[in-house]
Amino acid sequence: MDTTARPARAERFMPDWLVGGLIRLSLAPGLWLWGRAHAGPWPEVMPDIVHAADVWSVPVIAPVHLAQFAVWGAQICAALLVLGFLTRLAGVALLLASWIYGVWVAPEAWPMTVMFAAMSFYLFARGGGGLSIDGAIVATTR
Repeated sequence: MDTTARPARAERFMPDWLVGGLIRLSLAPGLWLWGRAHAGPWPEVMPDIVHAADVWSVPVIAPVHLAQFAVWGAQICAALLVLGFLTRLAGVALLLASWIYGVWVAPEAWPMTVMFAAMSFYLFARGGGGLSIDGAIVATTR
């Protein structure tokens, strides 16, 4: 593969490191703040989020476990996104979370769900960009 060619027009206008970084840093604060608002001492979560998980009625997963997955998963994903480490894995997790949210939790909030899923899919497909731990690892292995 020839890497000496000029970047495509879209890449010159909006470089991948910038897009990946902006998406990572725009998702992380909301995930972190939501997770901290519902977290208790490890591995407990606030009773209100357990009640909400019971109302969501996601099949197969008990409400207590669903609440713990949601709260602690949001905080772990936020930390991974800030660092830019395992960004593609975090993108898949957030894509799955947006699907669960759009199907069971709040189907009427589909515009926000689609936007969140699009950003998650970008992170899954393209990674966190050059200004991330993942990007540094890829750059050193070339």
